[in-house]
Amino acid sequence: MNPEQLKAAFEEFKAAQISAHEALKALVKEQEKGSKEGLAVAVAVAEKAAKDVQICADKLVAMEQRLTANILAGQEAPKSFGRILVEDPAYKAFASGQTNKCRITLKNGFIVRNNTITGQSGSPAANSDTLVPADRRPGIIPGAFRALRVRDLLASGNTVSNAVEFTRELAFTNNAAETAEGGSKPESVLTFELYSAPVVTIAHWIKVSRQILNDAPALVAYIENRLRYGVELREETQIVAGNGVGQNLIGMTVSPNFTAFTPTSGDTAIDSANRAIRALDAADYPANGIIMNPATWGAIERLKDENLGYLVGSPFGAIVPTLWGKPIALTSSMTANKLLVAAFDIAFMYLTREDTVVEMSESDDTNFQQNLITIRAEKRGVLGGLRPASVRYGNLTV
Repeated sequence: MNPEQLKAAFEEFKAAQISAHEALKALVKEQEKGSKEGLAVAVAVAEKAAKDVQICADKLVAMEQRLTANILAGQEAPKSFGRILVEDPAYKAFASGQTNKCRITLKNGFIVRNNTITGQSGSPAANSDTLVPADRRPGIIPGAFRALRVRDLLASGNTVSNAVEFTRELAFTNNAAETAEGGSKPESVLTFELYSAPVVTIAHWIKVSRQILNDAPALVAYIENRLRYGVELREETQIVAGNGVGQNLIGMTVSPNFTAFTPTSGDTAIDSANRAIRALDAADYPANGIIMNPATWGAIERLKDENLGYLVGSPFGAIVPTLWGKPIALTSSMTANKLLVAAFDIAFMYLTREDTVVEMSESDDTNFQQNLITIRAEKRGVLGGLRPASVRYGNLTV
């Protein structure tokens, strides 16, 4: 028995089904007419059609059982696609040289000509994994992770409150002078102010299904890492440029946390950095660091002398960002063409109320009903500007 015999039996079965369907429709029409003679004829035709369907079905079952029995008894092996191919008339004609091409594929166990087996499907054609499994690489390719350097410049501590107050020196006028014996001594002036900064919360969350967490456990660690990074990235932005309004930190570049720096006309970016550093020296607050936007530092790296040699160093070697002996922390949180120079160890203090925490819960919103999990990351902290006189901030060039 070959596939062509099985196909012919199946086609006979389909034809019997169609005849039975038509006989059933005729029977319904005769019932509606109410004619006994016509109804009797229609019943007879319908019964015969039903018997024909049953005969065809029995024939198919018998053929299937016979084929299966031969295979199980070892008398006949299941035909591979290769064997079916070489036994097909189209292939035999091709192999004998009667035709110069042959297209054959296998669908539902039958040979169908004039189709081509390919690794693509659809319109427009696209690669399909039906026959060729996709090469799925393990793990998740992460997005960008910026190096967060600003916190490393600051003095750090902890707080147990939701607001922090500092008493800081507002102004000191030093009138100390040499005085003759018996003469009046000069009076100096020293004033203070109370500086208050609120603890702020930085947080975000994402929802995932419980099923994906169970099915892809590595995803949990990735999401936690991403959410933690997101909190700390926002924290750096707030430390540098938080405007102090509402739930924002009072950042380094917001008055009154700095002393304004004004560039001199004709000065280069390198000149301005030197002037800011020496201004702090003059105020008895020696600078120990600089914050710049990466694009600003890049412009300095590209400066050349009259011989087209780079001023900062060779582009083919490692260049550590420094100016006038002061390390530079590069962050996109700083506005381009701006300069912030400070004695960071005494200029600011960052106090942590709650360190970065990542939590998961199914009790949020309609999570329990929908089998969802909310993953949340948050941190609480405050930036204190201790000595504005130890900070110079402003435009790098005119």
